[in-house]
Amino acid sequence: MISYLTVFYPLFLLVMLCLQLVTWTCVENPEINKMNLLFDGLSLILVASLMSVNFFESFVLRHPWVMVLTSVLSVLAVVFCDLMQNTYHYYISHWPLNTTFDVFVLCMIYMFLPIPSIRGAALLATSVSLIYVAYFMHFLAFTRQRTLRRVHGIDVVSVDVFQYLGFNMMGIFFRIMNDTMVRASFLDRHQFMKEERWLRHALGQESMLLDSVLPPQIAKPIQSSIKHRIMQPENEFERKSLGVSSTEYFMAIQIHPDVSILYADVVNYTHLTTTLAVDKLVKVLHDLYGRFDMAASHFKVQRIKFLGDCYYCVAGLVEADPDHATKAVSLGISMIANIQEVRIERALEIDMRIGVHSGSLFAGVIGEAKLQFDIWGADVDIANRLEATGKPGYVHVSGRTLSNLNADEYIIFPGTEKAQRDSMLQKHPMGTYLIRGHVQRESVRSTLHGVQSHVNLDFMTLQTSRSTRGETANIDSMSDELREEFNKMPVGGFQ
Repeated sequence: MISYLTVFYPLFLLVMLCLQLVTWTCVENPEINKMNLLFDGLSLILVASLMSVNFFESFVLRHPWVMVLTSVLSVLAVVFCDLMQNTYHYYISHWPLNTTFDVFVLCMIYMFLPIPSIRGAALLATSVSLIYVAYFMHFLAFTRQRTLRRVHGIDVVSVDVFQYLGFNMMGIFFRIMNDTMVRASFLDRHQFMKEERWLRHALGQESMLLDSVLPPQIAKPIQSSIKHRIMQPENEFERKSLGVSSTEYFMAIQIHPDVSILYADVVNYTHLTTTLAVDKLVKVLHDLYGRFDMAASHFKVQRIKFLGDCYYCVAGLVEADPDHATKAVSLGISMIANIQEVRIERALEIDMRIGVHSGSLFAGVIGEAKLQFDIWGADVDIANRLEATGKPGYVHVSGRTLSNLNADEYIIFPGTEKAQRDSMLQKHPMGTYLIRGHVQRESVRSTLHGVQSHVNLDFMTLQTSRSTRGETANIDSMSDELREEFNKMPVGGFQ
């Protein structure tokens, strides 16, 4: 409605200027010109002053009746200035009755004035039409001049009645169609915003899911590759014609020269598979691996995957981290604390055997029908063997990993004899060590308690609370986005 007013202001000014131009050009009597200027100027000033209130949006939104009141007063100002001018010319200049602004006022009401209701606009326009008809009928009934009766008789008044009736019907039709188009535009923009937001949310969920499986630096190229193939499907035929397989197309192998690999294995897992029901076993593993994932996220360690009771991850894989060994060992200590808590809660004889080794590895995605992210390298095998030759309840680390730690902060024991006899470890002569925990047990216990306080939550409850908070945030942010988008809509008018 404000945009319509920005069009009405220059239009109204243009009409007044044109009328004054015609008057001063064609009328010889200067007194008549002065009176026309007086009435038209008064009408222009009154309308401009009254309608300018509607440009204060915050005030009008708090008091919507201001739009209707200013519109009614503006219409009455134009109508009465027009009738006074016409009456003056009738008595002083002896001109015939011929109002100037009757049709223009009806255009004002239906096209430009900020009257929210179609019924209100029709009522105001009908009232204006009746005022003009009553004005003509008054002169026709109370004047004795035959000239007036001949020039503006009943037949002419009847023509005016039908003209006003037809113009009001046209105005109502215009308002109905205009409101329909405006509402449809807003609904279309609303639907567009909702679908765009749903798409962004889906893409975000897709990205989160992919990042939970693959590191971002590998996931993003694969996403880009898939999008490129979708956008240019003809490249598939070109690659096949050149003998390039999709495996090579998707293969993304990266070298990570300075990381720490953690292998963890559940002790007594085979006994659990034979003594526990399948559903209970799955719940135990879900609880256990859920805790491990939360702890890995806390220590910024990338989980690669888990195979049955084997869980392995890498610190410093997603981004270079000089404290990768510290974070991997801290994760191992946290995993031991978590499984001990699960053992107490569920009365199970289980424990963890963990091996950590620092070095380099290859990481990447292989596969054709199904993509699989994994790690390879001699240091990966060493970490695996450190886990296999370790001791339950301890983190079995290599000398290279220990050299990256502050040894004064840990309780360290010599490695196992089994590790000294392992054939693979003998190919890479090294010292191994068992880490039970930190020297400052209380500070570590508080840290681990902070991590465990998150992982002890029921995961369905956690997911529900997150989704509830997410929906509330989405509603608030969507309202803001819709408000911004509606402000950007091309509704016409002048800035």
